Amino acid sequence: MNKTVLYNDLTISTNIDTEISVSEAAAGKTSIRLKWTAMTEEKPVLLINWSMPLKDIQYEWYPCCKMDRSLKVDWQAPITSRISSSMPVFCFYNSAARNRFTMALSDVLTEIRSALGVREEDGTLLCKVEVPLDKTGLTCEYELTLYRDYEDISFAEAIRRVSLWWETECSLAPMPVPEAARLPLYSAWYSFHQATIASEIEAECARAVKLGMKTIIVDDGWQTTDGNRGYGYCGDWRPTTEKIPDMRAHVAVVHALGMKYMLWYSVPFIGEWSEKWNEYKDMLLSRIERLHTGVLDPRYPEARAYLIDTYVRALRDWDLDGFKLDFIDSFNPTTEAPLPNERMDYVNVEDAVMRLMTDVMNALKAIKPDILIEFRQSYIGPAMRTFGNMFRVGDCPADPISNRVGMVDLRLTSGNTAVHSDMLMWHREDNVENAARQILSVLFAVPQISVQLDRIPEDHLKMVAFWMQFFTEHQALLAAPIEVESPHNLYPLVRSRLNGEEAIAVYDQHTVNLSDCPATYLFNATADDYLLIRAHNPRALQATVYDCMGTPVNEISLPSGTLFELSIPVSGYALLK
Repeated sequence: MNKTVLYNDLTISTNIDTEISVSEAAAGKTSIRLKWTAMTEEKPVLLINWSMPLKDIQYEWYPCCKMDRSLKVDWQAPITSRISSSMPVFCFYNSAARNRFTMALSDVLTEIRSALGVREEDGTLLCKVEVPLDKTGLTCEYELTLYRDYEDISFAEAIRRVSLWWETECSLAPMPVPEAARLPLYSAWYSFHQATIASEIEAECARAVKLGMKTIIVDDGWQTTDGNRGYGYCGDWRPTTEKIPDMRAHVAVVHALGMKYMLWYSVPFIGEWSEKWNEYKDMLLSRIERLHTGVLDPRYPEARAYLIDTYVRALRDWDLDGFKLDFIDSFNPTTEAPLPNERMDYVNVEDAVMRLMTDVMNALKAIKPDILIEFRQSYIGPAMRTFGNMFRVGDCPADPISNRVGMVDLRLTSGNTAVHSDMLMWHREDNVENAARQILSVLFAVPQISVQLDRIPEDHLKMVAFWMQFFTEHQALLAAPIEVESPHNLYPLVRSRLNGEEAIAVYDQHTVNLSDCPATYLFNATADDYLLIRAHNPRALQATVYDCMGTPVNEISLPSGTLFELSIPVSGYALLK
């Protein structure tokens, strides 16, 4: 490294001749600025290193850790984040789910490699951040703020603080969220896959709206007759007339039913069998042979203009209400990505993605200010919040655990952006309690139902109708800030509280400590027909118990100040007052 600066416990290094300025931006926030005035022959790299004693730290969380909350070692591969994948934040916490150290970075666009792991030799936590900058041959500045929080607060609050910091102090104001983004919806993906026939979709919408669903998302298949689930025909984006003879008329039918209409696009993909292939095959970041598609390079202004025009024409011509913009995380600069050339107006892929999404959103909001935009894990960071108002859990068909974990992780990092479940599906011959458990697994998110409603039994329909109504009527309570217990055990208990009401969902047998809230909804998402309750309220409680279809089954008076067993049917709930 050509330049190294020591600042408090930080070692800051670069590989070029540069001026390094370091200062405290605020308590717990260190500002690092690089400035070079000579032309560089190699790409600048910023390295930040520090270490700390590994005291009362048992677990590690980061946005895409999924089921793995284990501590890493310092020699493992770094965790990468960039605008279109994850975000640079890490929380280290103890067995009581209390924060011991949270780290975040202000640059959420650049590809950043973070390695925070245990050093075997001395039991310290060794922290290394590497920021490669695509700035070859340029003279410029780069600024980064390192955020560090050691306060003894809850795991959830520590992560929420970072989200708020990005939103307020890093000027990443999120996209407004229309009310429609917070209401239950129907997704056609798991239920129809690529068999998106207009008449069948319309019939399903007629059933869905009666059950309380307010929007439909029509997924992959509307643009092709090919059913092999590849993307070789993506790029032309015209409805296949065998399935949808008249898209505008089809959307109008759905609107007349009282539902909004969103349409799926695979943003970066230009299929090898599309008419557009020859036009854009020399503007690719990479090719994905098994999917028969190329990934467009957003550094080409022609590629960005083509994508913007595609969505604008669809919005105007078909009167859509929103878009499911998929695979944005495929804008990944791999080793096969072309070097910058004179046809590009950006050097850095991440900067070009930022420009693309900015221009797309400006164009769409100019036509329809309350446009609905869905993104899914892993492109769910603070920069993407400025372009999308619906963040969905990544695909996990029929997997309530992954859906629950994804839901909570998104709720902690997404502020007021509407968090959606992955599409909910189950087998029509399963019992109604197991079907209801799919819905309870995402109680604190917006549910997306994806089963064919004319093929499930009557008790399933009754159950879906009840929970869609419950979500709609209690949306504000369920969307209030959540607190979690035992995140390392994948969130066995999640709760929210608002205006004298509390919602508590129990996913694995876990003693429930009741607060002094006047009204508590207690949901049994375990495999048992009871929950263990510890009440601190000096007065006796009255419990009304309901089954998974919302039918009252019991009235119970509960003692105060004791540990007791409360019988609640599987996938049912109790209202305690």
